[in-house]
Formats: sequence, structure tokens, C-alpha cells
Amino acid sequence: MKGLSDIANFIRPVIDELRKIYARHFACKMIATVLILCFIIGLLRYIPVLGVRANILPPADKVELAVPGEEISHTEGEVLVAESDSKQLYINAETMNLKVKDKNTGKSWSSAVNNSSQAAELALLTISYLGKDNNLYEWDSYTYCTQLGSYVLNKINNGVQITMDMNEGESERFTEYYPQKMSVDRFENFFLGGIKTLVDSGKTDQATADKYKMTLELLYKKSITEEAYAVSYNGTPPRSAVKQLIKLAELLGYTRDMLMEDSTEMGLSVTFAEPAQFKVVAEAVLEGDDFVFRIPTQEMVSGNSFYTIQNLKVLPNFGAAASKDYEEGYILVPDGAGALFQFNTFNAAVPEYSRPVYDNDYLTDYYFAPEFGEELMMPVFGMTYGPMDNASHGFLGIIEKGAETSYINVKLGSSSKDSASSYNKAYASFDAAQYSSVKVYGPYSDNKASYLVNTGVLDVDYTLRYKLFPGKVTYYDMAKTYQEYLMQLWDVKETAYPQKAKLYFNFIGAISLTERFLGIPYQSGYSMTTYEEMTDILNDLHGMELALKYTGFFNGGFENKLNNKAKQVVANGSEKEFEKLKALVKERNADLFLEVNLAKVYEKGNGFRAKKHAVYDYSNTPAAMYRYLLSLGILDGYTGFDVNYFYLLSPRYLNGVVDDFLKGASKYDKLAISDLAHYNLADYRFKKNVSVYEAGRIVDRNLEKISESHELSLENPMMKNLVYGSYAEDISRESSDYATFYTTIPFRQLVMNGLVQVTTETVNMSSHNPSYYVLQAVELGVYPKFTLTAKSDDILQESAYSYYYATEYEKQKDTINQVYQACKTAWEEIGNMEITGHKILGDNVFSTEYTSGVTVITNYNLHSVNVNGTKIPALGYIISGK
Repeated sequence: MKGLSDIANFIRPVIDELRKIYARHFACKMIATVLILCFIIGLLRYIPVLGVRANILPPADKVELAVPGEEISHTEGEVLVAESDSKQLYINAETMNLKVKDKNTGKSWSSAVNNSSQAAELALLTISYLGKDNNLYEWDSYTYCTQLGSYVLNKINNGVQITMDMNEGESERFTEYYPQKMSVDRFENFFLGGIKTLVDSGKTDQATADKYKMTLELLYKKSITEEAYAVSYNGTPPRSAVKQLIKLAELLGYTRDMLMEDSTEMGLSVTFAEPAQFKVVAEAVLEGDDFVFRIPTQEMVSGNSFYTIQNLKVLPNFGAAASKDYEEGYILVPDGAGALFQFNTFNAAVPEYSRPVYDNDYLTDYYFAPEFGEELMMPVFGMTYGPMDNASHGFLGIIEKGAETSYINVKLGSSSKDSASSYNKAYASFDAAQYSSVKVYGPYSDNKASYLVNTGVLDVDYTLRYKLFPGKVTYYDMAKTYQEYLMQLWDVKETAYPQKAKLYFNFIGAISLTERFLGIPYQSGYSMTTYEEMTDILNDLHGMELALKYTGFFNGGFENKLNNKAKQVVANGSEKEFEKLKALVKERNADLFLEVNLAKVYEKGNGFRAKKHAVYDYSNTPAAMYRYLLSLGILDGYTGFDVNYFYLLSPRYLNGVVDDFLKGASKYDKLAISDLAHYNLADYRFKKNVSVYEAGRIVDRNLEKISESHELSLENPMMKNLVYGSYAEDISRESSDYATFYTTIPFRQLVMNGLVQVTTETVNMSSHNPSYYVLQAVELGVYPKFTLTAKSDDILQESAYSYYYATEYEKQKDTINQVYQACKTAWEEIGNMEITGHKILGDNVFSTEYTSGVTVITNYNLHSVNVNGTKIPALGYIISGK
């Protein structure tokens, strides 16, 4: 009580003094009142902002290198460093070539191209590094480490530790040894005369002296305007010539001081490049029958702060197949659903394939529409050697750690004698530091002035695991192997396969439409499908097996505010109507997932401010995500039309938002997560950035937390996040159709079969015939998906939602029934949807084998085909067997 009395005694004279001021100054009183009201309103509006709490960024996993054992001498030749039941791992101490050999078949996989003389084909790594001069440089480990002998090999448990000191050795830059211009005396007497003296003294022979003289006279010509000799060679002199002249300067005692003196005499300056040097530690081990290669970035050291390692190509020659040795063979890439390259189909007009895993360069160029229609959502790649159905051996590479900044690369060979490429290769690379060139005047400016931004070296224990197949192997075998690997990683004990055909409906609920009052625009909430209307539709679809998603349910609807609450949108209906809908869903034994965006934020509110809470791009501004204007390939927010856009919440604030949402969402048992599992988040805000790996750890923890209390449907998830969902929604059957692809395969769906329930992309908003989605259902055991509204989609055509079309249920009802009946009939004939085999029979013709003994042949062509004398209609299928 004494404390309250003290406060009252303090406040009372202040109030009395204010009363006196108000009595004397009426105008001041009014102004002060307004200011106080503004302050109070501002304070009330800012209080929710304070409620959006930043979380402490999780630390990187502590990386422990293996304890180094016995050092291996460079002269020991090929050394056995590990052995398992069926594999042996060797390293050639002289070349650093790693080789894994299968003890039973004799098949082997090497990290270098056998018998090659090209440094790039003998390299264990290729590194790209950034200089503070904003230039990007590239070194291969063979030239800048192996040949220099600057590496240490130590035996470790089940493998070998390789410590590489990558450096350029002695500089070979001509201008750091010789001046651009020198006096006649220096050239004729010191150099040419010096060469003669070397011969006379026996320090060199005449043939070598003649080469020195010829090279000097090739590079230098006497000036016609002054008494001097000047470099007349255009471009950089050949490396062999430079090495000759460096040796000559050493023999003659031509020093750096003399170089500076000669240059100063001619009024020229000399620039000495910053020398680069890097320490990189790698470990190669056998884990069971798997070959594992790791490069922890925490152990990478730059000997010169002027340079930063940016990217590493890891084992770029592992398993390389010579075109002369293999007429047939295939390379697997996880492009979209999956795709195959065929060996020896090199095309000089097509760039080499190199694409980011998990769309990790999105914030580098999001201002422009993607070049390709599909992304890489699985961190895998592979090769099979020989014919499709009779490969002699193969491998599957899995990026175990570091996929978030990885790339999948393919180089194709050619059997043509005059081709520049004679080897087929598939390998991974990764960004140790992400970077972007930012245009000063904006991304669409014609002014090319720019500056470089980079993240610095990221903490990641980059790890590649190779599953090695010493005998016959197909892409289906690889899919099952990858599935088994994921099950072991996630501790999943058994698979579960769908038994009945089902449709997946995404109902659009509350949206925001632009209305006008006295010509003034404002946003008004409107439900395209109310609870009552959805209940009526479900009653109309009596007897169907369904899974349901309700978009526009929480916190402002489709254009949601920050989802740190779980407040229903009033426009969708009353609580009583929602309870009636839930009762019907339960009676029908259907799944109802309520969509929530925990990273996407469309509107201010609930404390969100873009400048404080949004993800920033490399230009240090909040990244506003619009749709693309396809005619120009740019963001449609620059057109002036009515469009919607969203921001992504910085991962720094995600923990608190998810915790607050879950407090209010405890009464809902199923959620549809449309963002967290799909986006490879990072925040590039200057001085407060959140790296892609820090963001990944935050997202993983929050998805795990949500999945512990709710069943989840995940929209187009990255493979690493699949473990948290029971449904994977919107999974494409297409690839990006890269120019040198052989064919598209459903590798992603084959991996998912039995791990989660899978849906197709939207049937009714596609240019494909509905039969295309029925084919996927019978080929892969997936559910066709529809995006629906109870009300006419005509309402949306003059709005920011014009990209939603053909969604009205009444107009889609016949198609829905046809697709469902076709799937139901086929699934009843197939039985259990566990896939036991998949292969290509022809162009866009595939065969799927099921555990029930049934075989389904699907024809994705727009024309009929004949298979073993049986005609299969366009977009049709046949079922045979049990």
C-alpha cells in the first residue's frame, strides 16, 4: 500500500500543474490533447508488434572430425583404407584418387577418370571462390593441390582423412615477373646478353637458350616511337611461355625490385595479385556397404581474407562413364517427378545441366518468372550402366547434409570423334557461401551498375552418401533403396498403402474482394464456400471416399494476417454450422484439413510489420512475393492491376508465432500446411541474416512440434519434410522437360508410395484432360485433386484471384463423378496399391506392377499404342494379371 501511496503523491502535483497550463493556454491544451491521443493510438497499435517475439537462432551441429591415425606417404601407391562385408575402399596416395570395389563382382567406382591426362578429370574437388574485387575464380584440386603435393593423408576408422592445402604455388602471372615496357639496354644487354652468358658459363644449353630468346622476341617488340621494348602479344601469354620466362628471370637474377624500377622508368605501375590459399578437410569412409564423403565447412580455412570459398563441386568424376565403354546407360535426376538422361547424347547447343535443389537460389532472381516449370524437391542423383532393363551396375547419390544449398549437375558424353565431351557424369555441388549480384537501380533497370552481396561461409557438415549397386539395377530399385534409407533415417517401422480410391478436394473459403463506397476502394471479406455450402456439397457426393482441405479458414481468410492466433473467419459461417460440417465429415470417415500459412503473410495485423518481420532479399529490402505476368515474365505487382501478394515471415520469429497459433488451435485435429514444408527459407537482412541452414533447423523443429499434436497435409513438400505429413498434396507427374532429357519418370511418387498418401495436381484447373489424372491414380496409387468453390468463379475474374477458374462445383460435378468412378473401378480390380515394379515400355508408355499380382500399363500419349498385340487407347490403360 505504501508503494501505491508514493505513486499517487508523485502523480498528483503533475496533474495539478497540467490543469494550470490548460487553464492558461487553451490552444496548447487542444494540441496537447491531440498529441496525447495520437501517442495512445500509436502505442495501442504497436503493442501487438511487440508480441511478435524473436527467437534465439539455433546453433550449428557440432562437427567432430575423426581422430587421425597413421599418415599415408605420398609414395605408397594404392592403399586399402577400409573394408566391409562386400566393399573395399582404396586411395591412391600419389593422385588422391578414391576407389570403391565390390568384392563379389569386381565392379568398381572411381573418383577420377581412368587414364585421363586432363586435370579436371582427375580432381577430387573443384572450388569456386569470391574475391573482394567481386570476381569469381575456379581451381581444381588436382592442379592446385595434388600436383603440388600439398596434402596430408591419414588413416581413420573405416576410411581416410584428406587435408588439402589448395594454393597456386609460385605465381604464373607474366606481369608479376616482367614489365609491360623496358629500356633497350635492359632488353638487349641484360636479357639477350644474359642468355648468351648462360650458355657460355654452362648454366644452360644452346637449344634451351634459343627457346628463351625466341619466346622473348615473340612477346616483346621494339617500339617505333620511343627507345624501348614493349609487350606486343595480345591477351595472356601461353602458360608454357610464361613458365619458360619465369625460369629465365630466376637464372638471370631479375628481381621484383628490378621489375618495379623498369616499370617506374617507363611511367607504368605494377599490380601484384592477392595470392589465394585454402585448407579443405574431407573424409571418405565406408559405412556398411555405403560410400560416404564429407566436407565440414567449419574446417575450411582461407589463408587470405581477401578470398572466400563460394562453391565446391564434390567428386565431379565419381563413376564417370566413358562413351567408348558404354553405348547405353542412364542418369537419374530429381527434376519434378524425376527424369532420365541417356548416355552419349551430348548436344553442344544445350548448356550443361545444373539446377538447385529445393529452389535454393529463389531469392536471387525471384523478380523474374522461373525458366523451368518444375523444381528439384529430392536431394538425389544416380547412374546405371548399360541397357535400361539389363544394367551391369550403378549408384545412387544422396545428399545427406547440405541439400539446402546444393546443385545437381550432369555432363553428357558423345561417341562422336570430334566431340568436346567423351564422358558421362552426374555429381553434386554446393554453395559454401551464397551470393548475389544486386542491381543498384532495381532488378528491371537498364542500368547495369551492381554490387555483390554474400553470406560468408555457412556452417554445414556437407555429406554425400553413395548407394552402390554391383549388379542389375533400375530406377525403380533406386526409388525403393531411397525409400528404405528415409525410413531408417526417420525411424519409420512400416509402410501403409491406400486401399480405396479417393478424391482430394481443396475448398476455397474466405477471400478479400475490393468493394467501393462513394468511389473509395476497401477490402471486404467474402466466402466462396461457406460451411453450409460445403455441407450441402458433401451430401450431394454421398458414397465417395474423400479428403478435404479448407482454404481461407483462419485469421482473415485466403489473404491471411499473421497466423499467431487461430481465429475463424466470420464470413464462412457460424460455429454451429461448422460443428454440423465436422459431424458430417466424421460420419463419412473423411479427413478435413484446415489450411494455415505460418510463414506466408498477406495483410498487416496481429503484430506483423514487413520492415521488421519479413524475409529480406539480397538487396536488404522485404521480399514481396507476387504472381508472375506470363507475357513479360516479371512480377505482376509492377503492372498496376488488382493483384495479391504476400511476405514470408523471417524464421527468426517463427517459434513464437507457431507456439501462439497452437495455443488457439488445440480443438482442431487436422491442419493443412501450405508453406513451411515447401519453402527453403532464409533471411538475407544485412547484419541480422538467418542462414538457410539456421532457418532449416527452425522449420524442422516447428513442423515436428505441429505434427505431434495435429495430423498434417503438406503442400508439395521438400523430401526432408515428408516425415511430418500424412498427405503430400499437389505432387506433379511432370519434369521441366530439359532439352537433353530422355524421358520423365515418376521417381518421386515411387519413393512416396507407402510413406504418405499422395495427391495429383489440380484436375479442374489444368490444361490436361481429366483422364491424365486417372492414369496417375492407376499407375501410382495417388488421389486426383480438385480445387472447388460453391459460388461461381465468375466473381473472381475481375479480382486479384483471376487465376482461379473452372472451380464452381455445379459445373465440375460431372467430371468429379467420372474421375471418381473410373478410379474406383480400377482400384477395386487392382486391390492393394503397394507398387512392386515400374518400367518404361515405350515413349510415354509405362508398366506398374502391384503386390496383388496385377500389372497396369498406362498410355500417356494423345494417340493409341500397341503393346504386345494389345491396343491401348489415347490416355488409356489396361489391367492384367490377377
